[in-house]
Amino acid sequence: MNKRSFEWIGFILPSVIIVGTFVYAFIAWTVAVSFTNWNTLLPNWSFAGLSNYFSLFTNNLRFRMDLINNFTFLPFFVLGSMVLGFFLASLLNKGVKFESFFRTVFLLPMAISLVVSGTIWVWLYDPTNGAIDVLLKAIRLPTINWLGSMSFALPAIIIATIWQYTGFTTSIYLAGLRGIPQEIIEAAKLDGAHGFRLYWNIIIPMVQSSTVTAFVLMVQLSLQMFDIIWVMTSGGPAFATDMPAVYMFIAAFKQNFVAQGAAIAVIVFLLTLAVVIPYLFIAGKITEEES
Repeated sequence: MNKRSFEWIGFILPSVIIVGTFVYAFIAWTVAVSFTNWNTLLPNWSFAGLSNYFSLFTNNLRFRMDLINNFTFLPFFVLGSMVLGFFLASLLNKGVKFESFFRTVFLLPMAISLVVSGTIWVWLYDPTNGAIDVLLKAIRLPTINWLGSMSFALPAIIIATIWQYTGFTTSIYLAGLRGIPQEIIEAAKLDGAHGFRLYWNIIIPMVQSSTVTAFVLMVQLSLQMFDIIWVMTSGGPAFATDMPAVYMFIAAFKQNFVAQGAAIAVIVFLLTLAVVIPYLFIAGKITEEES
């Protein structure tokens, strides 16, 4: 190996060590804990096999409710943030006045901490003097106990999370739209493609890489959603907004069922991999087709 090779190794090695320690080593540690009987305050490394996983799916009604909540939340959050993000990106791509101002406004929620965002939405949804119910009273509509109702709590969180992440999908789609050669758009218009036909037949297929990226990232976020739910409802009322990530935190750090919390974390990790791994193949295929 020459001197330059050693320089590259020295440059990359610290990053490899940090990532290996704080990502992969802790993933391995979590998997190892999930196979133990560590369900008390003190560590217990006796081997439990798959019992923690079996108990979650067979004897744990809360975990099954959490999965139902998560898979109910997922399509509304993912499609809502993607459709709204594409719509806003399309408006910005048309060259509206004060584009930089609107782009900042759309992206601003992403710069806000999820804890701060959750606190803001708790105030907005307050049933006594929250901004939303004040508006409903002003137009003489009945007020709603948004976060205290089993029917409205999950939709309320879906609205808050869509608001939080729409700016992110907007930026992804805007980059994709700006990458479409203008000659293709002009040629399509000359062939009679306008309005909906132009978007459906030309523009949407040409931003498929942006769509796949946005979809995978939003699904990943929805499976790992914790902060904003914890601040707004802590999983209530009556587990109506409880998610696996919330239950994982409670099991591991509130109830001291460390192995059970680790098993939930591994399940969430596997669900995330089930989305990310196909994305890597699809993204590679799209890149080959575009090149």
